[in-house]
Amino acid sequence: MNAQQQLSQISIEQEHVPGAQSVRKWRRFSQYFIIVLLVVIPVSGLFRIDTMAGAFHMLDYQVWFADMSIIMGFWIMVATLLIFMYSWAGSVFCGWICPQNTLSEWANSLTSKLLGRRALMMDITGEKMKVAVRKDKWLNKLVLGLSFLLVSMLFAIIPLLYFFSPTVIWSFLTLQPLPAARSLLWIYSVCILVVLIDVAVMRHLVCKYMCVYRIWQHSFKTRETLHIAYDESRSDHCENCTYCEDSCFLDIDPRQTVVFDSCINCGDCVAACDTLHSKSKKMQGPGLLSFAFGQSKPGRNGLTSLLSRTRAATVGAVIGAIWFAVGITGYQPYVLLADRAELLQGMTANDYRINVSNKRYLPADMSLSIQGLDASEYSLESKHVRWKTAGRKDIIMHISPDLKKGLHRFTVYAKSADGWQGDFTVYHYAQGVAKVGG
Repeated sequence: MNAQQQLSQISIEQEHVPGAQSVRKWRRFSQYFIIVLLVVIPVSGLFRIDTMAGAFHMLDYQVWFADMSIIMGFWIMVATLLIFMYSWAGSVFCGWICPQNTLSEWANSLTSKLLGRRALMMDITGEKMKVAVRKDKWLNKLVLGLSFLLVSMLFAIIPLLYFFSPTVIWSFLTLQPLPAARSLLWIYSVCILVVLIDVAVMRHLVCKYMCVYRIWQHSFKTRETLHIAYDESRSDHCENCTYCEDSCFLDIDPRQTVVFDSCINCGDCVAACDTLHSKSKKMQGPGLLSFAFGQSKPGRNGLTSLLSRTRAATVGAVIGAIWFAVGITGYQPYVLLADRAELLQGMTANDYRINVSNKRYLPADMSLSIQGLDASEYSLESKHVRWKTAGRKDIIMHISPDLKKGLHRFTVYAKSADGWQGDFTVYHYAQGVAKVGG
């Protein structure tokens, strides 16, 4: 057996280099999952804004601004959990979740393939767009422009889903608009224009210089949060190498990151350095870049530091969750109100408006009754109310002008078919019947 045959029989195991394959794969999965989730949330009815009712649509329920415990508890819980995430994971939201960054990355990638790597659409340094000579073709530019337009038309639908029901959106897209969809054309056009400008021109300039959310993140970011760390002890591996810097689409040198920079913890530089080391015969070990917490100070416990910085956020999240739970348990699916209707056209001081609301996007039936007045002393426009879905209805109650002079107390009772009961007490002053003659 010759030497070549002996070598061929030796089993070779490739050592896994952390981050070389997994970071980019999982980040892409996270980005695409979030986009799908953004569509599923309104389509499934989990959350939507009902502009006609001025309320939030959550599952099959309307949440009014009057449902203060639910709204305040929810937003306090979300805000404090975000603060906790910022204090722990830094700007991971931007690199792994934010749809703006996902669109910008896709636009950069497509532009690079069709026009070359240096074909930037906008650069604040004043550098002009440079199209690769071999790719400077009208066909490439046409494909790029059409791709941007089609993606803009697709993504422009997503914000509409949060304000209009899927039925209305579908009727608009199939050119059979329902009455509620008549105003959609110009709204949709504006959304297309905004997304098109973003993917064609702005891209990561929004992240760097315009994102208020990003500035808010900086308020909670310290050197203790998740960041890119550089192994300076092996800096000799970096001689004449800018592979990690070239991989950064935000033009940052990952070896010189600071607390307040534009890094979004995407991990592309980590994957790039690890990949380079895994393919190199000279450089041993993993790459020089990695994700890290804190500053590696002796005697400093990272967990203790994290807890000390997030204690207030944790308490806030618990308070918000409790407040939200109290609001959910005390949620009323129906609302009953009654007030004078004399300001309505054709009404008098003896008329009252009974307003009943169904806060569920389900059919409902309700019966009304009056206690405190004889049946001959009042009349109801209807004693039964029926809804096909969530909404409000007014029932007019007329009190007889022959009612004895004085202050009268009566109560409106409502009972739904599913067992809910409510009441509303009204005080009515009757003028009495004026006597004719002496």
